[in-house]
Amino acid sequence: MPEQPMPDEIQASAFFLADHAAVENGKLYVNGGFWNQVGSPSYPAVRSFGVAAVLHIPWRQHHVDHSFAVAFEDADGQVLPARFEGQFRVGTAPDMRMGDFTVMPLAAFVTNFVLDRPGDYAARLEVNGTEIARWRFRAIETADPVPDTQAGPGSWPGPAVL
Repeated sequence: MPEQPMPDEIQASAFFLADHAAVENGKLYVNGGFWNQVGSPSYPAVRSFGVAAVLHIPWRQHHVDHSFAVAFEDADGQVLPARFEGQFRVGTAPDMRMGDFTVMPLAAFVTNFVLDRPGDYAARLEVNGTEIARWRFRAIETADPVPDTQAGPGSWPGPAVL
């Protein structure tokens, strides 16, 4: 049974890839989110995409400096050169009560991401040096470029017939 996170630890309520993701006014805006497959007719292939996360910040983690990083790896666990990182500190709003948590959205746009070959890849979200979420995705070889999808091209069967 997996170890349960401590209530005082920062957790990822969401972490995924998208065609586009942005944060405005404390809200996460996503287009084409939650895909886990990308196709290209040849490799290496260069892609651009969004990375989105929503962090759950417990009360006891307010007013403390934190760091985050998003890193990528291939199927062999080899760390890829694409990585971004930053710092954050969450304060308390005047209307917060003792024990209230904060929801903090994060978004970044990754450009010129090189997929060396078809296969499995993963994005890792780390907070304070500890991995708290992972999103797996697969690069496939296709006859034509296909959009990023969760289930793959041609998998939607249309309306159900009962």
